[in-house]
Amino acid sequence: MYLSVFSCLLISFSSCKRDDTNQPTVTLKLSNAAYDWGDLSINKKIESDEVKYNTAGNIERVITTDNNGNIINNIQFTYSGSKITLNTKYNDEYDLDNSGKVVYHSLSDVQHGDNIVEIERYSYDENDYLNKITLSLTFDGGPETFYSEIDYVVQNGNYTKYTLSNTDSGTVTRQYIFTYNTGKKVNSPVSLFAPIFANDSQSNIDKYLNYGKPSVNLLTGVTYSILNEDKTISTGTLNVASNVNADGYITSLNLVGDDIAGFPTDNLSPLPRSINFTLK
Repeated sequence: MYLSVFSCLLISFSSCKRDDTNQPTVTLKLSNAAYDWGDLSINKKIESDEVKYNTAGNIERVITTDNNGNIINNIQFTYSGSKITLNTKYNDEYDLDNSGKVVYHSLSDVQHGDNIVEIERYSYDENDYLNKITLSLTFDGGPETFYSEIDYVVQNGNYTKYTLSNTDSGTVTRQYIFTYNTGKKVNSPVSLFAPIFANDSQSNIDKYLNYGKPSVNLLTGVTYSILNEDKTISTGTLNVASNVNADGYITSLNLVGDDIAGFPTDNLSPLPRSINFTLK
């Protein structure tokens, strides 16, 4: 099974007013988000997040509830210099660079008597777009074993390809090709292309952290290729239906298309089937 995560001190992005009327002109923050993880992830579930901020404007807490309103996570953020720690049972720690982007994340767990540390390292191109993530494990303090890599392609200010592959064999287990309406500039209140844990054992807060610049245009389609446990490959295209408010922020995003058959070999998805945002 393949894992991963992400980061940003603020979920708000701002822009100076320009002649382009599609460009956001005010700063908004996310207060609530509702997700339908659907068939792009192993655990198909519906959940919602309430995001709270401290007096400095940074995220203080994320409270996650399930479809019945039951709290399943109540995660506190602690800031210390260039580090963010979470109050999860996994001792989550994020290291940030000088501009606040996540460059390193580690979490620890005990599985079958082994002390396991999972590590993600993030690199960015010269324009501050995310371009690579490496994923590794250590067992009982032993040497670090790299097992997966995620590579991104950016063209004309948009993430156009996401590829997850095995480090040892180079086998691609998941790939997305993204298309855009290049005439429509938008802003997203979350990191849409951050790898998101799709199982219940993780906190799912990576989408609220800073992973560099977002795509500048409105997402219109996702073509997917996913390797399944039975060695078959699920392929297809999902159209994207979105709503954008008057300030240029995405307020909802829905991936429309047939259900995806098969059981994936990894548990990552950079996009749920649908998202609804409440901004303030």
